[in-house]
Amino acid sequence: MRDYKCLFWDFDGTIVDSFEGCSFAFGKVFEHFGLNIPPEERKQYIGPPLKDTFTKMFGEEREPFARELYREYYINQGGQNMCKLFDGMAEILAKIKSFGYKMFIATSKREDIASEMLKQFGVLSCFDGVFGTVESEGRVDKKDILAYAVTKSGGSLNDCLMIGDSIYDALAAKAVGMDCLAVSYGFGNVENMSKIGTIVCVDTPNDLLKVFAK
Repeated sequence: MRDYKCLFWDFDGTIVDSFEGCSFAFGKVFEHFGLNIPPEERKQYIGPPLKDTFTKMFGEEREPFARELYREYYINQGGQNMCKLFDGMAEILAKIKSFGYKMFIATSKREDIASEMLKQFGVLSCFDGVFGTVESEGRVDKKDILAYAVTKSGGSLNDCLMIGDSIYDALAAKAVGMDCLAVSYGFGNVENMSKIGTIVCVDTPNDLLKVFAK
């Protein structure tokens, strides 16, 4: 594998096991709109931008309300507190950082929420920057967030690697012109990711250490 210098990490399903929290918030939104979607079928909704998901499900007029309702349950009604780092992830991130990589978060989650959660988990110091959705600045699409993150990192595309669990990570990396590593322990479909073009797939968080060890 190429000797990368800058690693861009997805958040949900890559660093954070957010299934319980996201499933809870999605469930409340679905309930409001009269949908009965069981928890085991909600993984598919974790990762894509909320705006895209709710527009497809409820239409453009009802999408803003659905998104605000989701955030109410996720941020203020306990969903966020149900999230946790994947087992061993704090130690894994610290170890990979010690190898000399510059590390960044590139997520569709709201940037302020991602930063707050990383701080709560005690791993914010592992990252040189956190980049996510900032609606007031027009950064809502994953490829735009990643492109902005790369610019701010000061790295060249040949030195940069995206690490994520969903097809949205692979598509963003391809659009920007950088490589993508897939993780299969998250919420996405790595077979679909491989069709877009990923350099390698890891099955457990501990496998990341083997990939990035120097």
